[in-house]
Amino acid sequence: MGSVTSRRCVCLAVAVLCALVAGGCGGQSETSTAATTSSTVAAATTRSATTTAGPMTGEELVWLEAISKLHREIDKVLVNSPTNMTSATLRTLANDLRGCGRELARLGVPSDRLQPVYTLAKRGCAQYDKGAQCLATAADVSAPIPGTAAERRFKQALDCGFKTPGQGSLLLAEAEQKGFEIKAAAG
Repeated sequence: MGSVTSRRCVCLAVAVLCALVAGGCGGQSETSTAATTSSTVAAATTRSATTTAGPMTGEELVWLEAISKLHREIDKVLVNSPTNMTSATLRTLANDLRGCGRELARLGVPSDRLQPVYTLAKRGCAQYDKGAQCLATAADVSAPIPGTAAERRFKQALDCGFKTPGQGSLLLAEAEQKGFEIKAAAG
């Protein structure tokens, strides 16, 4: 969102500059053209700076709320998971945990000032993805024979699959907190 706004401002400034040069400024002196171009570029620069200063935009507020919703929804995956862990259940849980990264990608990259929130959320979703991979490994091992290497691998994978998302949840909570801080600073 921020880089798009910056590019639009630069494109606008270039278009105005081209129009002024092509139009010859209606007989005005070169000094006037330079002054007009300078003020146009300054205006474009000021507009692009608003992506990191001033009140939050509606898009930014909606994006922050979507991060909070993502956190609530992804945490429900394990909270509401069934107690009977079959291979099919583990695969479903793994797929559901991968939903964090999918949803974050769907939300897109936010404005420049929300980049710290995005970075934390992305790291959090990476932990959910790691947990998903562990659960997928456990699903592949399935019902191992007690006392075997397969059973140890299964238990390690389950342990990882249920603990790693907790780290992801903490990172998403940090992302939300950072969002509150940015919102408060924006006024």
